[in-house]
Formats: sequence, structure tokens, C-alpha cells
Amino acid sequence: MFNKPSVPSEISAAKLTKWYSSLDEKDVIKLGRYLGNADTSSETAFFVSIMELSAKDENFKFSAFVGDSGKKMKMDDMQRFVFNEKLIGSYMGAERYEDAKSTCMESLGIYPKISEKFLKANNGILPEKLNCRNNLIDVMVGIDVDYDGAFKMLDRFFEMKLIDKETYDLRVQSLKIHRMQRVFDGVYTYRPK
Repeated sequence: MFNKPSVPSEISAAKLTKWYSSLDEKDVIKLGRYLGNADTSSETAFFVSIMELSAKDENFKFSAFVGDSGKKMKMDDMQRFVFNEKLIGSYMGAERYEDAKSTCMESLGIYPKISEKFLKANNGILPEKLNCRNNLIDVMVGIDVDYDGAFKMLDRFFEMKLIDKETYDLRVQSLKIHRMQRVFDGVYTYRPK
């Protein structure tokens, strides 16, 4: 039986003692690596910071585990969107593509409600890296091989103002080339029996 160390001050500050007590020895040890740099200002901030720190360490499975724990918390739409952005990156790194895809779709549902606030928080500019946008296309094309769905999603991104016209045209062209290349690769690797 594992004797947990006393509850760290960071856990108490973030009001996550109950969650901490549910962790097994392996997870307590992993968490211990990141506690010193954790944001303890709120439960959400804590989970986001631990996901971020462990993902930087390429400890994606633990990052996704922490995100799974944090998903159950109550958050406003903006907090949920920011939380999901970190969680999508963790899921991608952990190769949990279906979870990444469903979290992307959840975020796209939230975005219209927070778009003005989100843009204002980013000095009126959409970040170049937006996981709910970028990783969804990655999964649709790279994992699901769903080019038609990816084209429709690019249309949706453009309508939602998540990409501008120039980026839209570039991405559509890139997808067309990618699909054509995939067809050619299939033709040239075919070996009759």
C-alpha cells in the first residue's frame, strides 16, 4: 500500500485535495515534477498549467490524464475554450485522435460565443497556432483520410472567421495537392499479384 506524502501546499492552494487523494503512487510522482511551477490561482489554472508543463516535457499521456481529470470541472465558455486548447495538444501528443477530434468540435461550438473576448485577449489577432482549428484538419486528413470533410471544415473555418481568405485559399490548394499526391503514391506502390 502506497503511503501518500502530505498534501502539497500547491494542491491545497488550488483546492484540489480530494482529486490529489484519488491519485495513485505513479501519478503522485509524475505530478511532483511539475508542482513547483503550477499556477494555483484556481482549479482551472492549475490543470491548464500542469497540462502545459507536462506537454513541454513530452509527457503527453500524463498531460492528457490531467486534462481528463480537469474536464469535469465547471468553467465558463472562455475558460473551457482555453482549457480545451491545451487538452487538444495533449491528446494529439498521446495519439488519442478521437478524443482530440471531439474536443476540437466542442471548442468550435464554443468559439462563436467567445470570439470577441478571445480576439480582444489576443490583441485583435487570431493566434497562428489554434489547436481546435489546426489539429482537427490534421486528424481528418492524416488519420481519417477524410478530405471531403476537411474541405467542408475549411469552409466552416472561413465562415467563422477563424481563417482569412488568403489562408483559406492556400489551405484548400494544399489539401488538393495532398490528396492528389496520396492517389499517385497509391498508384505507384500497387503491385499486381
